Amino acid sequence: MSIIHVNQIGSKIKALFSEKIDKSDLNPLDKEIEFKVLTRCLAAYAVYCIGETLIDEAALAVVDGADDNGIDAIHYSPSNKRMVIVQSKWKKDGSGEPDNGDLRKFKDGVLDLINLDLDKFNGKVNAKRQMIETALAEFDTKFDLVLIHTGANTLSRHNQQVMDSILNELNDAGDGTSEDVVSFHHLNQAIIHGGLASGMDGEPIDLEIGLSQWGKIEEPHLGFFGIVAGEEVANWWGKKGKRLFAKNIRQMLGATEVNDEVKRTIEEQPENFWYYNNGVTIVAESIKKSMVGGNSREIGSFKANNISIVNGAQTVSVIGRYAQEGGANLTKLRLPIRLISLEGAPEDFGASVTKTNNRQNRIESRDFVSLDEEQIRLKKELSLEGIEYNIVRSENIKTSPATIDLSEATVALACASTQVGLAVQAKREIGRFYDNLKKSPYKTIFNPRTNGIYLRNTVFSLRKIDEIISNMITSLPKKSGKEYGILVHGNRMLAFLVFRKLEIHRSADKFDFNADDIDWNANTQSTLQKLMNEIEESYKDKFLATLFKNASICKSISEKM
Repeated sequence: MSIIHVNQIGSKIKALFSEKIDKSDLNPLDKEIEFKVLTRCLAAYAVYCIGETLIDEAALAVVDGADDNGIDAIHYSPSNKRMVIVQSKWKKDGSGEPDNGDLRKFKDGVLDLINLDLDKFNGKVNAKRQMIETALAEFDTKFDLVLIHTGANTLSRHNQQVMDSILNELNDAGDGTSEDVVSFHHLNQAIIHGGLASGMDGEPIDLEIGLSQWGKIEEPHLGFFGIVAGEEVANWWGKKGKRLFAKNIRQMLGATEVNDEVKRTIEEQPENFWYYNNGVTIVAESIKKSMVGGNSREIGSFKANNISIVNGAQTVSVIGRYAQEGGANLTKLRLPIRLISLEGAPEDFGASVTKTNNRQNRIESRDFVSLDEEQIRLKKELSLEGIEYNIVRSENIKTSPATIDLSEATVALACASTQVGLAVQAKREIGRFYDNLKKSPYKTIFNPRTNGIYLRNTVFSLRKIDEIISNMITSLPKKSGKEYGILVHGNRMLAFLVFRKLEIHRSADKFDFNADDIDWNANTQSTLQKLMNEIEESYKDKFLATLFKNASICKSISEKM
């Protein structure tokens, strides 16, 4: 049936993306034009699925063409700090898998992209330079590498080894641990066909939902609440996929920290899932209770017509994908659920439920920092110095001479410490500082000895170094090469080395250094030159994007310098 499935996939993705992708570089008389269009549509579909984007955004992500360096689509979402990088292969006979050489080309292209060696790419990729640089510079950006093809096979051992090698390299923290900064997704014919068969928007979804310990509210609008089993939620996802969230404003968009935490709970503490998770909210055109269970509140079965999950999309998607990966803990999973009927409700009530549920911002680890007594003390100390210290997360914070944000304070104190590993962590994943407020690395930089004036001075000093680095980048003749890569990827390491050279840490107790009395430009320039020399001598062939996130390598550089 593979040929039939391939033809069905082709018809569907062309209908979705063909008129939206760029085809200006294709020759209408080219005998391969149909194949090339399908390849690009397939790449867009991969972005749509993995990047959880709108169809138009997915189409704009396609960069396939001459000199694409093995990469067919690139998309970055600032809202969830995730970059999707795709290689697409259209196999018209529906058999086999991509060649090993194609995967090696994809691997090399990904490394070139992450290393900002954009001279090796076509104009389509370079048109996204600002987006790529932003993704690489942002705190906690994670990467999804996607291989999508219409072949029927799983990956052979040799092909899997290619992808494993890049995952191992990019996820190696250099301290004997591995962090999931980069993930790999293999979408073959069966997965593609199954996803398309479940529909993109399609017909209304009706669900039979089994609740235990259920209750009911009748006024002013009918609603039910209770506990739903993890296996049942996984079944919704398996059958309906993203269509479950058609009316959800954010759909599955959101910080991956939330997704990671949900999955961690499933894997490590499934029996506590009900206590830790906010659950799911579903609106439905109508909800009817069946006769199952009678009048008992212990168990009940409900028929919900034309439903949409308006809150809990991330929870449902993580549970669904966990099930697809063969997760073993679903039988232990229970989560809270609300079912809200729109029958007899005002016309705009469903929209109001959707909006108000999505206005509630997610809770991140860093949000609990605002309750830490050390942060409250620092905020008071800085207030007396005329500085507003923002320790509550907000999207509207703009730093200024009178304003400091927690994130830049964390980076500044990490770079001003004597521990190069802290500077590496600030570059690699700053969110880890806030995982446990009672232990390192958080307590190493935020403790009773940390005072407000020292924090202010280190932040203002880091701003000077960052400004110098920015000016250096602007003055470079081209945005590529070793120096450019070090300035972009090694900015935190460079700041650490400058701070150490000036022995800023010795001021932690006296906190009496004046940032304006230091020649930051000369110190940064000379340190950069030494850093470049050391990398050229000892790490000439290392990818800079991973080098500066590797704790052991950075420690070695620090010791040699």
